[in-house]
Amino acid sequence: MTAKGNICKQPVVAIVGHIDHGKTTLLDYIRKTTVAARETGGITQRVSAYEAVHEGAEGARMITFIDTPGHEAFQKMRARGAKAADIAILVVAADDGVKPQTLEAYRAIQDAKVPFIVAFTKIDKDSANLDRAKESVMKNEIYLEGLGGDVPYVGVSGKSGAGVPELLDLITLVSDLHNISCNADSPVRATVIESTRDAKTGLSATVIIKEGTLSVGGFAVTGTALAPLRAIENFTGKKVNEIQCGKPARIFGFTEEPAVGAIVTVFKSKADAEKAVKESERSSMSPDKERIEEKSGRVTVRLLLKADAAGSLEALQHEIAKISVENIDLYVIAEGVGPITENDIKPLIGFDKTIVLGFNVKVDTSAKDLAERQRITIEAKPIIYELAEWLSKELVQYQPEPNADAVTGTVQILKHFSTSGSKHVVGGRVTDGALSLSDRVTIVRRGIEVGTGKVTNLQAKKLDVSAVPTGTEFGAQIETKADIIAGDILSAMHKR
Repeated sequence: MTAKGNICKQPVVAIVGHIDHGKTTLLDYIRKTTVAARETGGITQRVSAYEAVHEGAEGARMITFIDTPGHEAFQKMRARGAKAADIAILVVAADDGVKPQTLEAYRAIQDAKVPFIVAFTKIDKDSANLDRAKESVMKNEIYLEGLGGDVPYVGVSGKSGAGVPELLDLITLVSDLHNISCNADSPVRATVIESTRDAKTGLSATVIIKEGTLSVGGFAVTGTALAPLRAIENFTGKKVNEIQCGKPARIFGFTEEPAVGAIVTVFKSKADAEKAVKESERSSMSPDKERIEEKSGRVTVRLLLKADAAGSLEALQHEIAKISVENIDLYVIAEGVGPITENDIKPLIGFDKTIVLGFNVKVDTSAKDLAERQRITIEAKPIIYELAEWLSKELVQYQPEPNADAVTGTVQILKHFSTSGSKHVVGGRVTDGALSLSDRVTIVRRGIEVGTGKVTNLQAKKLDVSAVPTGTEFGAQIETKADIIAGDILSAMHKR
């Protein structure tokens, strides 16, 4: 039986590979734009989608390209891009051969189970050696056509355009061989490849429409995020009434941040859309995050992450996960898309050893001022690996001195009497060991460390004392920038 409906044969193609292997330059040539010049540091750090027209032997064919980052940190984004695509282009520089991120990209292609083409770039460079580049591909079990395998390949130059027509011919050939098509008359199904937050337009998502025709009217739903389809844009940023499958689109006005890789469906009525959101909320309900467990002899550093887009946030998480500093435990306590604001800083007040990291985002003046007053560190950079390098160096200062501290006692705070600046007057009871004058204390609330301080005055039975033993109630003045409340547990330490 032949498929019924309006069949579209516009393949979606993901360009993946190692950093600086010419992916953006190649796509730039195809699109005849200047994307490469606008990339920070020459590195693509966002997923974007574009359309191109190829005038082949059988006439004009439309092709959608997804440009994905190549740096190792963007492994998750590469995987998202490949899953949203029908065909992948694995880029390998003719002067460099296969690199670690090339193999990561190849694994993403395998996971996505899509056909692919190998494009050997930079063939116009004096240092290019196409035969050696082919060998590096074959050594990694990527078997090329004519060399014992069935993976099509072509040599190209993103600068001169050499080989680009042949590459586009290959794309349309592979598309036809694999019968890649979609039905514009089917219900809408789209894949989120990027989401962003803008002060004017709010939360928006860039999607690839996999089935159906996205049109103005109705309501888009992805997970627990909902957006009324009052306006949609094509890849050029032009507002249009409808966009068919096989093409990229931008949807505005989501109630919350759409997850990268999530599926978008469309409902005619708001009631049906809200019902779908509620069902998603019920299915996604999970217990609260586990309390952060403080480990003896180790220091816990809490991180709040902000990035310019959801995919970038994933990349930042991926990069931070690779950081390892002796005796330091990192916990991401919150993350989000958009600028760093005062509302991001307020929940962090009173928590010791907290760092706010911003990737390619602005820091509001009010947030900066509040963080300075509360001694909360903010660092924002436009290059992801520079941000990771900064964090690695910053964490060294938090390392505990080996064998320098010994826990000498545990106390429970029974009452908080007063505060004067950073000095807190409290009453408590020693539950284990002893508490001594000049001890440093760690303040723990409901299993979470909220700060550190120092005992600057100690009294028992209204008399100044140098120490109080187990079972004794006491009054103390503790100097700390954190809050202290009744019920807090203090671990006392002194130098050996």
